[in-house]
Amino acid sequence: MKLKVENIIVKIGSRDVLKNVTFEVKEGELIALLGPNGSGKSTMLRTIFGVLRPVKGVVMLDGREIESVEAAAKSFGYLPQDTPLTNLRVLDVVLLGRTPYMSGLRRPDREDYRVARKALKEVGLKDFETRSLSELSGGERQKVMLARVFAQQPKIMLLDEPTAHLDISAQIEIMEIIRRKVDEGKAAIVAIHDINLASSFATQILMIKDGKIAYAGKAEEVITEENIKDVFGADVSVRRYGRGVYVVPKLKPTGGKKRVHVICGGGSGQKILYTLAEAGFRVSAGVLNALDSDWEVATELGEVVDEAPFSQIGNSAHEKNLEMVEESDAVILANLSVGWGNFRNLLAAKRAAELGKLIVIDETPFSQRNFAGEEAEEIYREALKRAAVVTKTEEEVINAIRKLLGR
Repeated sequence: MKLKVENIIVKIGSRDVLKNVTFEVKEGELIALLGPNGSGKSTMLRTIFGVLRPVKGVVMLDGREIESVEAAAKSFGYLPQDTPLTNLRVLDVVLLGRTPYMSGLRRPDREDYRVARKALKEVGLKDFETRSLSELSGGERQKVMLARVFAQQPKIMLLDEPTAHLDISAQIEIMEIIRRKVDEGKAAIVAIHDINLASSFATQILMIKDGKIAYAGKAEEVITEENIKDVFGADVSVRRYGRGVYVVPKLKPTGGKKRVHVICGGGSGQKILYTLAEAGFRVSAGVLNALDSDWEVATELGEVVDEAPFSQIGNSAHEKNLEMVEESDAVILANLSVGWGNFRNLLAAKRAAELGKLIVIDETPFSQRNFAGEEAEEIYREALKRAAVVTKTEEEVINAIRKLLGR
């Protein structure tokens, strides 16, 4: 199975909304359409489905142009961006996906019900048949609409913002459901706003700008700081972990403020980072594994030196962490646990102690949070001995910094 979109031009009024768009989709591919509002993502899906007719170009499936609405409905499952709220039962909503197979006034038969119930099971709503759609949560309603698409048994799913307005847990669940269906031999084209979600699930990315495909390829190839700046006009940092990529805001430093660097991890730095930001300090943190709970907070509030998830601190990240230590006005060693993965953070703390700028939060005996042996114990004792300030609680951190900087 192969979909080919070739040299498509679509006009709405006098404006070219799509301009010479060409790409292919094969079985087992999940294509993510990324681009700002108004770039043409929704128009592209509607054109493939046949709702809009191109003034030039052709949409072909397996080498043949799709000319009828009925043929399109059996080949493509289309989920629009907004779906009306209804009091219909969940099962009846899903059965609407069987409409292309019901000629005339035929009512759903045993096979239609079997397919619809199977679709509900695939999205995890097996026991929701008699529930009203209007009484479900946003994530549950979106699963029902996906089940309707599945019941249609299309070769290719055209999904317009299927994760919009959902919390992160529901977004991931929806994308996992779509990914499983693709892995079974279908294909999907998904218009989506979340770059990180797209890079995590898509096999190919199409970045759309002003109705044209500006960049196309695998996530690690096309999701770059330069491309995002070009397409979205946004300044971001693109971080890499193995073959994966993720995007975080590039915060502009505020001049004139003292900067405090926090060596933390595993949640030990969250309260400290928020306290420092609220007190008016510039904050940075590291080295933190991407997606660590402290990493989430640090990327929100300031600069971060990070490493790939579940990986040991590498040479590059360690050197960058030492640079941060050198450039900061104060360095805080949080009450973190230490293992071989983050052992080098102790070395960074030791360097801060040598520079006379280390504040240690020694709340829990280090022996209870040391999983890196005697060498770590020795380095910690030395850092503790040479620290400018030692506190026992996070609540004392602001006073500790003022004491250090006021000397």
